[in-house]
Amino acid sequence: MQSKGNILLVDDSQALLSLITSFLEAENYKIFAVETGEKALDFLNSFTPDLILLDRTLPEIDGIEVCKRIKANKQIANIPVIFLTATSDVKAIVEGFRIGAVDYITKPFQKEELLARVNSHISLYQMAQVLNEQTFVLKQSEERLMELNATKDKFFSIIAHDLKNPLNNILQLSHLLNESYKPRKDDSSVVEDLIAHLTQTAENTSKLLSNLLDWALVQRGRMTYNPTSVNLAAIANQCIQLFHTNALTKSIALNNQIDSNIKVFADENVLVTLIRNLVSNAIKFTPSNGSISILATPKDNMVEISIQDTGVGIEPEKLASIFSITKSKSTYGTDGEHGTGLGLIICKEFVHMHNGSIWAESEINKGTRFIFTIPIDNTGGM
Repeated sequence: MQSKGNILLVDDSQALLSLITSFLEAENYKIFAVETGEKALDFLNSFTPDLILLDRTLPEIDGIEVCKRIKANKQIANIPVIFLTATSDVKAIVEGFRIGAVDYITKPFQKEELLARVNSHISLYQMAQVLNEQTFVLKQSEERLMELNATKDKFFSIIAHDLKNPLNNILQLSHLLNESYKPRKDDSSVVEDLIAHLTQTAENTSKLLSNLLDWALVQRGRMTYNPTSVNLAAIANQCIQLFHTNALTKSIALNNQIDSNIKVFADENVLVTLIRNLVSNAIKFTPSNGSISILATPKDNMVEISIQDTGVGIEPEKLASIFSITKSKSTYGTDGEHGTGLGLIICKEFVHMHNGSIWAESEINKGTRFIFTIPIDNTGGM
C-alpha cells in the first residue's frame, strides 16, 4: 500500500518517539525520527517531508529555533510544522504560531487528536503542492501566449484544453474545502487562511482563463457582436453593483456620474465586460479610502466614457505600452491583488470592435483616467 505521506518526528524522548511512530505507521505514514534539532536540520538538507512534528523543548537547539530556521529557508518554508509541547501557556503557543507553526499538540495527548491533526495538515499540504504544480503549468501557458500570437488557432486549442482540466480541478478542490471543512475550537486559523488562499487562487485562475478565451475569440473573429441601443448609466450601475463588496473591502467609493438619458449603440455583453475590466483594474490600483468615478460625455457621433480613480498612477514610461500585448505585464495591486496582464489588451480589442478608441491619462500618486469612445445611439435614444 502506498504511503499516505512522509513525516519528520523530532523529540528527545525515545519512549515518545516509539509511541508516536507506532501510531502513525499504523495509519500508513512513513516516519523519520530524530532526537535533536541539529539532526532535524541535517535531515531537511537532503529530504523534504510532508509534515514536521517538532518537540518544543530540545537540547542545544530548541524547537522554536529549529522552526525559525525552517521558515527562513525558502526551499522548506512551506512544510507544515506542528509543535509537541508540554505547556498549555497561551503566550508560548502564540509564539509558535507567530514563527510559522500551523498547529500544536499538548503532551500528554490522545491518539485520536494526534491522528486528526496530522491527517488534516498533511492533506492540506499535499493539496497545496498539487495546486502549486497546476499554477506553475498555468503560468507557463500564460507566458507562451506571446509566442503563440502568430498561430491563433493553435493557441485557442491550448487554452481550451490544456487549461480547462487543471482549472476545474482547482475549483473543485477549493469548493470541497470550503464546503467540508469544519473548524474546531482549538484549530489554528492558519488552516482557514490556507483554504481562503486556495479559493482565491482558483478565482484568479478562472479570471485568467476567461480573459484568455475572450482574447482568443476576438483574435479568431469568433466573438459574438450584436450592437443594440444600450442605456449607459444602467450598464455602469450593473458594474458598480458587481464590485460593491470588493470596493467596500478597501473602503473605496464607486460613483456613477453618467446621465441616465445617454444611450450608446453597442453590444451589451461586450460593453459590460469592457467597463467591468476597467473598474476592476481601478479598484486594484486604488488604495483604501480612495474613489472611482464613471463618467460619459457625448461628442459628435461618439460617447467618451471614462473610468477615473484616485490610485497610485502609472509611470510615464509604462503608460504608452499598457495596451501592447508584447510589452504589457501583470502587476500587483495596492492590497497585493494579482492580475492576468490581459485585461487592458482585451479592453482595446473590445473598443476596436465598436470602431472606437481607448487611451489613458495618469499622474503618479494622484490617479489614472482610462477613456474610450463608443458610438452614440442615433436611433432616437437620446
